[in-house]
Amino acid sequence: MAYVDNVTNDNPAGPPVPRIVGAISDLYPRAASLQRIANAEAFALLSVRAATAISPGQHTVLLESGSEAPAAALDEMLSLHRPTLLSHLWKSPVPLYFDARTIRPLAPADSAAALSVSDGGAPFGMAFPVHLGAMGNGYTALFGIRTEVTADFCIDLHRKSVTLLREVLKLEFSSLATGDVLSDREIECLQLVGDGLKSEAIGARLKLSVHTVNAYLSSATSKLDAVNRIQAIAKAIRLGLIG
Repeated sequence: MAYVDNVTNDNPAGPPVPRIVGAISDLYPRAASLQRIANAEAFALLSVRAATAISPGQHTVLLESGSEAPAAALDEMLSLHRPTLLSHLWKSPVPLYFDARTIRPLAPADSAAALSVSDGGAPFGMAFPVHLGAMGNGYTALFGIRTEVTADFCIDLHRKSVTLLREVLKLEFSSLATGDVLSDREIECLQLVGDGLKSEAIGARLKLSVHTVNAYLSSATSKLDAVNRIQAIAKAIRLGLIG
């Protein structure tokens, strides 16, 4: 899995430090509050990238609870259910229910009967998809929920999850503008596509083969976490990389 670690553990004997990306750490209290509202054992905020021609789908852990048991639960969930997490986001906005054995979208029957562990069953987890297009996409996941989750409560959790992850993804998105995101050639090719040129014309202008032009465009699309060239151009414009 692709973790982004900007925090190191200065005390190897102690509990692990939460994995946090830069200024996103300011949103940790809000994530912890969501965890308490759901009476959950842990939370994780995931950024998910779509599969492209040169890159398989992948996820990045942006923020998570910082203790051993939740970290193990997150690792297990990603290990067991990664394909579903990567594919479901692009298919449906319906939250996912998961436990140690299975993961599934919430069914209509779940809205009529509350999800609960009051009957002695094992605690469960929920992953709320957040799809913001060029701004970013991902999940807010809650682990070890030990409370009744009615339909109204589920809707409220989803709304709070979307609001929280939107703020996290905005910070991640903004940070891209300060780094060396794309090479000069990738930016040049994107700019020319945005100007209406096709790969053949771009190759002729830059004295590159069509294959090389397409490789630059595919690479730029992947780096910008876009699903196609149109979305990559839109994101590059927002970042101020092209006009």
